[in-house]
Amino acid sequence: MNIRQLEAFHAVMETGSVTLAGERLGISQPAVSKLLKSFSESCGFRLFTRSGGRMLPTSDAQLLASEVSRLFSGTDRIQKLARAVRDREWGEVTIAAPPALSARFLAHALGPLMANQSKMHISIASHSSPRVAELVEGQQIDIGLSVQPFEHPNVTSELAMRFAMVCALPAGHPLAEKRLIRVEDLKDEPFIGLARDDCSIMTIDRAFQLRGVQKRSIVEVPMSETACDFVAGGAGVSILPPFVGLGYEEDKLVRRPVVPLTTMNVWILLPASRPPSQATERVVEVLREHLKRYDVDQAE
Repeated sequence: MNIRQLEAFHAVMETGSVTLAGERLGISQPAVSKLLKSFSESCGFRLFTRSGGRMLPTSDAQLLASEVSRLFSGTDRIQKLARAVRDREWGEVTIAAPPALSARFLAHALGPLMANQSKMHISIASHSSPRVAELVEGQQIDIGLSVQPFEHPNVTSELAMRFAMVCALPAGHPLAEKRLIRVEDLKDEPFIGLARDDCSIMTIDRAFQLRGVQKRSIVEVPMSETACDFVAGGAGVSILPPFVGLGYEEDKLVRRPVVPLTTMNVWILLPASRPPSQATERVVEVLREHLKRYDVDQAE
């Protein structure tokens, strides 16, 4: 008993004809008859009888046909699944990123993809960049986004973009009339700062130190998105990544370039010890595309 015999039997049972079964399988009628004969011998009982020039399945054949049908239904599902994997329409992808990227950026970047990929499942976790790197190194996630470089033999690291921090201002703030904001302009302005363990805090502090300006920090928050909420509410100003607060229009929150230019990087981290799945590759492509929109080097 082999798969070709099963295919011939299944085709005859579905089409009701040796000729049609041969057309479906792309083989001759005698070839189908030969396969049926050998299959019947393997089973040890008759599968068909002839009546009025037609082949009629025996009751034993009908009983066997239901099991064979289930077999081929499973094969069809496997073929469809294989096509979906090949076409990157199916798969599970786990992503970890710092809060500034995981809160809204990933939803904006991956939302359109997921709207058309009903068989793909994505899981997103929010962690600090050092923790993201640890998860990638331990093969606990498929994709990591980090604002800190990470070199390890078990991790593939790709510099995805260099972005410029922006000054976030409440709509209607006098400084919103300016095309760009100098750090000196923020002297004495109530400042919404980030927690001391945030990776961007050193970059922001350095910009103030270079210009000899003291920040007047009135609120310290754990996430950039929370800082946007305070700014939009009129509590103060802040310096933030350009991809946060994406839910706010200009009537609530205004973004302006900052002088001196204050930049940070984003790396895409992947486990080096195993090749990425087709679904992971597709997600990485989408992330690259969206990250480039904020890349200052691309803009230049």
